[in-house]
This record gives sequence, structure tokens and C-alpha cells, in this order.
Amino acid sequence: MAAGGSQTPRQKMINLMYLVFIAMMAMNVDREVLRSFEGVNKSLELSTNLTKENNITFYEQIEKKKDEGDEGYIDISRKAKIVKGQTEDVIKAIDAVKRALVLAAEYTETKGDEEINYSSLQKTDVVNRIFFVSDNKPTPEVKDMISKIQNYTKFMQTGVDGRTEKRIAKLFDLSGKGGKSWLVDQFYDQPLIAALTNLTKLESNIRTEEGNRVRDLLSNKLKDEIELKAFVPIVSAPKYVRVGEKFDVTIGFGAYDNTLKGSINLSGRSVPLDGGKAIVSVVASGVGKQTLSGSITYETPSGAQKTVPFSESYEVAQDITKELPVGGTVVADKMNVVYRGVDNPMSGSVTGVDASTISLRISSGSGNLSRSGRGWIYRPGAGTSTTFTISGTTNSGKTVSNAVTFRIKNIPKAQGQIRGTNVLSIPASSLPNQTVSAGIPDFEFPVSFSVTGFKVKVTGQPTTTVSGSSLRAAAGALAKARAGDQVLIFDISAVASGISQQNISPIVINVQ
Repeated sequence: MAAGGSQTPRQKMINLMYLVFIAMMAMNVDREVLRSFEGVNKSLELSTNLTKENNITFYEQIEKKKDEGDEGYIDISRKAKIVKGQTEDVIKAIDAVKRALVLAAEYTETKGDEEINYSSLQKTDVVNRIFFVSDNKPTPEVKDMISKIQNYTKFMQTGVDGRTEKRIAKLFDLSGKGGKSWLVDQFYDQPLIAALTNLTKLESNIRTEEGNRVRDLLSNKLKDEIELKAFVPIVSAPKYVRVGEKFDVTIGFGAYDNTLKGSINLSGRSVPLDGGKAIVSVVASGVGKQTLSGSITYETPSGAQKTVPFSESYEVAQDITKELPVGGTVVADKMNVVYRGVDNPMSGSVTGVDASTISLRISSGSGNLSRSGRGWIYRPGAGTSTTFTISGTTNSGKTVSNAVTFRIKNIPKAQGQIRGTNVLSIPASSLPNQTVSAGIPDFEFPVSFSVTGFKVKVTGQPTTTVSGSSLRAAAGALAKARAGDQVLIFDISAVASGISQQNISPIVINVQ
């Protein structure tokens, strides 16, 4: 340094370069913050759109039930339309402010490797101009938006429990802090991207609460159906009894409520329900097929009395003291074949023997047979057939048995599905959000498929091969789909119960 504190030209240049370096570092930090805000905003918009699609599915389910003639859904449909109207009203008000911000700032979202428009993202004057007439006075558009958010909050807090009411109040709390109003705190002198992100977060919360309310409407209807309609009489009695033998009949309700109050009427005898069911002792008489018939009367949640009839048949056989001819039966509980890859419930009986002595074994063929309650579970192995031998002991000590052969078949060909169907219409923007699944329509056994891959063909585009079950991996090809095009999903591969499924029928999507 020169005498008297003066700086040499070289020192001045070094100081200037240092200041430029500090400014560049600050600019990079600002850019990282802006980039992060844009990423958060995009993520929130995607989540909001997915929630909107899910909510549309709920609305469609309600309307379908109503159109099928279920009168209980008429009122549900009316309430759902009110929720939808209130939601769309406030969403439109927020979108109007977002569009005004974007237009004023000349901002466009980046796509792919496009350079981020940092000059638009960091504009604060645009936010102030769109939101405020003066320092604390909102513009008419913003004032309308705030009013509709407040009305929506009051609407969603109506008719809910205290916990839900508090959650909604917290989500849409527009009170200020630190002496500032909510509007000034959230938007005054804020960069454009911060303002857009705050508005998108509001929309995300609104769509989430919309879904919560519509799901509540559906779940409350299901609860009513269980309480008022789903009590199905279940009558359990021996299928074969001897003359003069005393046996018990157990009568109750399916999916039953052990707090249910009411009574059983059987052959003129009235027996009160105990723990939701009643046990009635009956003495067998008359050889041959007999019928137990009567009614169940119970009290509904509203206090009304409801009566449901029931009927159950059983067979009375003569007391067996002599040798019986060999004979027995074996049935598959769900169909006359057994299926490879699933649990096949089996039951068996032998005429005139004590049920406790009955046994079942595989006498020919492969597979695994295990006891399950009063019956058995059979999982077939290799081959096209298997033979079971059922045995039992009469009260005279004689063992009787019979062999029955069943065919073994693979489970039926699966169907490719999106949203539970293989032909559907979807907006082009929603295509990458879909998930490919597989199922077997009208098949009696529960089979869970895991899709491992498929091919996608968009009209006019090359075929895309995808691993997994999500269409998001084919987003590039799907982005070129236009309304009126068709998207074909084929060569679907899946695994069910450890068995590979290759010949799965394709899915056709009509692009809207």
C-alpha cells in the first residue's frame, strides 16, 4: 500500500474483483432458492391434480349408484354436488389471481432442460401490483379470493366433529402475525414464485379437504347399509342326524353384531338373542329331508323392529346298526374343478357316519391338502387331475370310503386393467398418472396380480417397452397423444401367487 493510505491501481483492481465475486455468490444463492421454490410449486400442482382425479372417481361412484336406482344415494349425490360446487368456486378464484400474476410477469414454467427464467421468478413489483391497491388494501380480485376461502372454510366446518373442525381452521387460517395481516405477511414484497407456491398450497389443501368430505359421504352410506341391511340370517345345523337324536341349531347374522337385540322364532318357539345369536335345541323326527324355517326379529339403530325370514334344510337318516354300502361324496366348495395357484376350499361327507371321524387324503396326483376348520384347503401341484379318498367310521365301527377325481386347471386368463376396466377414456394430461393392473373378471377366487411390465403404443408413435406397472415411464410417448388418438397397452406381464402370467388381454385408452 502506498504512503498516506492511498491504494495502488493493482490493489483497487483486486478489491473490485472481490466485490464482484461476493455479488456472484449472492446471485447463485438467490437462484438456488428460486429454483427450489419452482420445484416445490410444480410438485404441489402435480399432487393437487392427482387429488382432483381421485375426487372425480368418488363423484362418479356416487352418480353410478344413484343411476342404478339406489335411492339412498339420491341425497348423497345432492350433498356431493354442493361440495363440488363450493370447491370449484374457490379454486376458480385462486386460479384467476394466479393467471393474473403469470401474465403480468410474463412467466412460463420450464420444461425439460429449458433455462429457468430467473428474472420473472424474482419479480416482487408484479406481486404487489396484482395483490395490493395500497400497502394494506387488496385489489378486488384478491378480496374476492379471500372472501371465498373464508366461506369455503365455514362450509367445510359445518356438520363435522370438533377434531375435524380444528384441522380445517388450522389449514385455512388467514389471521395475521407480528402486527401484519395474513395477506401482507404472505405476499407483500414476495418474489413471484413464492406467491404462486403459496396459492398452489392453498389449492392443494382445498382439494384434499374436498376428497375427505366426499369419502365421508360414501363411508357414512356404507355404515348405514351395514347397520340396516347387511344382517343376513346364518343357520348352522347337522346335515345328517338319526331318528330320536338330539341336536343343536345355531342361528345368527352374517357380519353380525354381538350387541344386537331381538329374538328368533323357530317352529312357533321364540328364543331371545344372546350376544347377537340364539341356540335352539331340536329333536330329529321323520326320515328324509327336513326344513328349519322361521324368522329373526331385531332392533335397528333407529329403534325400529325389522323381521327377516330364514330357511335351512337337513336330512334325517335311520339309526345305523348294520353294515352300510361303501359310499361318500366330495365337493369343491366353489366349483367342480380345482385351480392351480389358489387355495381351493374342500368339504366332504359320508352318509351315515360320525362327522368327527371323516378324513380326506390325496390318493392320486400331487399337491398339498391341509385341514381348515370343518373342511380342508387344497393347493394343486403338477398334472391335470387329482383323486381324493374320503373315509369315515359308522356307529357300528365299520370304515367306509370313496374315491373322487377332480380336474386341475390353471387360473383363467387375466385381463389388463386401468381403474378396474380394460377400455376407458382418459384426458391426455392424465395418461402418465395411470397404473396398469390385472384381474380376472367374475372369478370366484381372490387372485392378486403384480404387473412387471408391458408395451405402450400411441397412435402414430413407436412402441415403448415399460418395466413395472406405472405409465410414467412412457411419459415421453404419451406426451404426443392428442384427443381422438388411441393408446394400446399390450404384452402385459404379471405374477400371481408365484405363477407368471403372460397372455394378459390388452387395454385400450381413448384419449380425450
